Amino acid sequence: MVDESCIFCRIIAGEEMVSIVYEDDLTIAFMDIQPASPGHTLVVSREHYPTLFEVPDDLAAHCLAVVKKLAPGVRRAAGAAAVNIFSANGRAGGQDVLHFHLHLIPVREGEEFALQLPNPNAEIPTRSELDVMAARICRAIQDGESAVAAAQGEDRANRGGRRVSPSRDEGGTWIATG
Repeated sequence: MVDESCIFCRIIAGEEMVSIVYEDDLTIAFMDIQPASPGHTLVVSREHYPTLFEVPDDLAAHCLAVVKKLAPGVRRAAGAAAVNIFSANGRAGGQDVLHFHLHLIPVREGEEFALQLPNPNAEIPTRSELDVMAARICRAIQDGESAVAAAQGEDRANRGGRRVSPSRDEGGTWIATG
């Protein structure tokens, strides 16, 4: 899938100038033209997916494997003490190019990194607030998995299969039951 209006799709098609660091059949890695620090590299999926949420699991895993392969070289070449890996997903999260990509951002000893975690000015939530948010997230995951399972169950029912729905095992891990 190609989006003609996407700068990364045009780069992948060879229509734009880029300084390539690495490429394979599924990804391309190149220098960011607005680097957060010298050596800032992007790993981009060749197929156009706007965010991580649309990327197939096997491609997401491959992209992360490429990041892991490149990060030591980026760190050494940039003379950095660390390399931060970052992916913005959606405009509200700061994603400026809606084509899935991962940033490798070298950080030198003593340099300040713009996204410091934990935020020293952040208010520390109570255990109760953390528990409530954890429960909301678990429910949202369950609702999402239920929708997928329901769709798969309808497909299986149409083929005479069994319906599968998510539930938790004794350890709290989500499992499919049916």
